[in-house]
Amino acid sequence: MIESNSPKDTHPALNQPRRRAALQWMFTLATGTTMLPLAGCGSAGDDGTEDTLPEPQVLTSANGKLEMELNAQYTTQTLDIAQVQDPAYPGKATPTQTHLRSFNGQYAAPTLIVNQGDTLRILLNNRLPDNTRQTGVEYLNFQNSTNLHFHGLHVDPREIRPGVFGDYVVDTAEGGVLPGKSRQHELAIPADHQNGIYWYHPHLHGSSNGQVSSGMFGAIIIRDLSDRFITSPDIRERVIFVHKLNLNEAGRTDSFKDSVNAPTSAFLLNGAYQPTIVMRPGEVQNWHLINSSSFYPFNPVLDDHTLWAYAKDGNVYDRLFKPMNAGNASQFTDANWPGNALFPGNRHSIVVKASDTPGTYYLRAVKAPSSEVDEEIVARIVVEGSPVDTPMPSASDLPRYKDHEAITDQELAAHGGKQRNLVLAVLNKDDDRILKPIPEGEDWFVPPEEGFMANTVFAAGAVGAKLVPFQSSLTVTQTVALEAVEEWTIHSLNGYPHPFHIHVNDSYIVRVNGLPITPFWADTIPVPPNGNVTFRMRFADFKGKFVWHCHALDHEDMGMMQLVDVVA
Repeated sequence: MIESNSPKDTHPALNQPRRRAALQWMFTLATGTTMLPLAGCGSAGDDGTEDTLPEPQVLTSANGKLEMELNAQYTTQTLDIAQVQDPAYPGKATPTQTHLRSFNGQYAAPTLIVNQGDTLRILLNNRLPDNTRQTGVEYLNFQNSTNLHFHGLHVDPREIRPGVFGDYVVDTAEGGVLPGKSRQHELAIPADHQNGIYWYHPHLHGSSNGQVSSGMFGAIIIRDLSDRFITSPDIRERVIFVHKLNLNEAGRTDSFKDSVNAPTSAFLLNGAYQPTIVMRPGEVQNWHLINSSSFYPFNPVLDDHTLWAYAKDGNVYDRLFKPMNAGNASQFTDANWPGNALFPGNRHSIVVKASDTPGTYYLRAVKAPSSEVDEEIVARIVVEGSPVDTPMPSASDLPRYKDHEAITDQELAAHGGKQRNLVLAVLNKDDDRILKPIPEGEDWFVPPEEGFMANTVFAAGAVGAKLVPFQSSLTVTQTVALEAVEEWTIHSLNGYPHPFHIHVNDSYIVRVNGLPITPFWADTIPVPPNGNVTFRMRFADFKGKFVWHCHALDHEDMGMMQLVDVVA
């Protein structure tokens, strides 16, 4: 077991409620696209051990365009499910028949590979059954309505022309794409968009947690054709979703209550429990880790190896690697926040060089603030077969992008220099910081007779103002001038590290708990428990309305979200 520097002493964790979610990493057919494997795919070892990490179908753009249909529907599949337990291999898993919402009848949706300057067109078809009344909280009764968010992409958030939408999620809970309806998305990827790993998932207020928890998500990889960082065909590229599943006794996650109250599974990787990854001695692989869990962090450690991270949330580091290993896995001080952990919505891109010593190693999820347990074994890494001498990519070859240069004090001042202090809070409905009275016709909390999250308001707002949930904030927006540069500080009033995420624009993090840090770019950043983070943003290129919210999606569904309106 990896010892911790007692992160709970610095950042006390909440008592953990039971949490959620499911996936399976097998993909579906789509038309009008080129279907190619990721770079370097093929057998890793030659001593007979089977590599059991499920692989995606990959859809790749052709002639500057990728076009596909994405069907929201139920599917039945048997998955190996284990409850969280003491770290052991093999763990105790039970084959479980599941009946869950999915994209295209498989888990998860295809990985989409597009180049800078390409156009991505997705027709979202809602083939889920009609909504049913599940609770007295009205806005939670639309679990089969949906929409689609493109997490981390710097693209237009508006309805760009009649009936054609960009990264549009400004829907009311009773709106969105209703069962039996469709929505056409069209994303023009900027020619200078940074390369890297992104993902897509539903984002309808009130139903996002249950749908993402069911496995409705897929990856997006943006290629820079001039990138020289990983060019060897011998380096295998792997997209790995890390996820937890919450199933009721029938193997389903139908309601919002199911997605937060059903027992929480151990981590799955691409839908598999403790899969085997086979590598040859000396082999190099390129892993994109995506935390699609709704609540828990994933803090990876690979026995007797160092994972060399080169990008966070699709943002490449400035010509350097960040080493990730047992020695630094528990560093959560302000200067190191958030350590190596992936919080919900985060992604790490890493290069892994297998040991020259054949043997069995274990990939572990070790302790981080808000972890459910101290450690889980999530995969077995078998190093076997004929040695190879694949050279490591050089950090000096990592690309630089003009839009991700440092935001200096001078640039901030020259573009308005506005500062905002905002709050994320889980509070009792009677707390004086909550606006009273509740506006007529709005549901802000679950009544006590329904027995889950009762009398609790999940709210956001400005420091010094009364706090409200999103149910009331469709008309309470942060208005920002197009091309402004601003500095925001997000405060948490709770012991849980709320993962802050804003759509469309990345964040340049400059301070944690008021103290300067080595700045970095991200699109999802956990707020230290009972603390704050400060970041700067360029509101460039796109006007329109989009949202910022907690990426613990049950918190977002309960109201921890606000609108931003960028105006010319």
